[in-house]
Amino acid sequence: MAGGFGLAVNDRNEILLIQRGYGQHKGKWSLPGGNQDKGETLKRTAIRETKEETGISMSGDVLYYIRPRRTEVWRGRRLGGHLKIQKRECLDAKWFQKDMLPHHTNLAFGFDKRCLDKWAAENPGSRRVHYPRSQMTRAGFMLVVNDKNEILLTRRKGGRRDGKWSLPGDKPKHGQGRMDAAVFGAHKATGVEVSIESMYYENRHLARIYLGRPESAGMLNSNARWFPLGELPDDESLAYAVDVRTIEKWAYDNRAARK
Repeated sequence: MAGGFGLAVNDRNEILLIQRGYGQHKGKWSLPGGNQDKGETLKRTAIRETKEETGISMSGDVLYYIRPRRTEVWRGRRLGGHLKIQKRECLDAKWFQKDMLPHHTNLAFGFDKRCLDKWAAENPGSRRVHYPRSQMTRAGFMLVVNDKNEILLTRRKGGRRDGKWSLPGDKPKHGQGRMDAAVFGAHKATGVEVSIESMYYENRHLARIYLGRPESAGMLNSNARWFPLGELPDDESLAYAVDVRTIEKWAYDNRAARK
């Protein structure tokens, strides 16, 4: 079955990828696209599938990659629409900056790897990032920020993520909601009492991150630390995908303060 896929680019020169929600590649990133309908060109397939899976309308300006008689990838500009994920097939959809492109190990198919390699070569300053898969389900986490705009992370102990940094939090227990789990988990992991200001980020119903402030200076546990914006851990030093995504968002939201 022939397929058409879209490499959509917005006015910030970011590219659009989906996180697959089923099959052997579940959890990995891919260009939006799918199988060709009867009587349809693969260019039209790429445009239609991108719209169906992400809510984004794109043009089909350039045939960017071809695997004869099987797969075409069309590059195009974002024409309109807003991200609206097709929940039946996708866990997530996201615009990726050139210095936050997924690592090869986080991509679903060979043509995804070839197209992102080509895109990176055409865009100087591109960087590949490893997005670890998260096993946390319906958990609550805290993004705790102090008056110096530093964020609080805890170092995990034991297991395959031993020594990696993570947002403090926990899974709900005994009828708790995710908000209570976030507050109690943060206090248990760091020793800091926190109050919630707002809900900051939600990872497709798997994990909810609340923005909070410390109620008092407190004494940190030995496995917790405040991180200034300029000293945030790199992606390989973080435990979960939700940590990577939240810290990426925080760094982007506060990019002016880093200059």
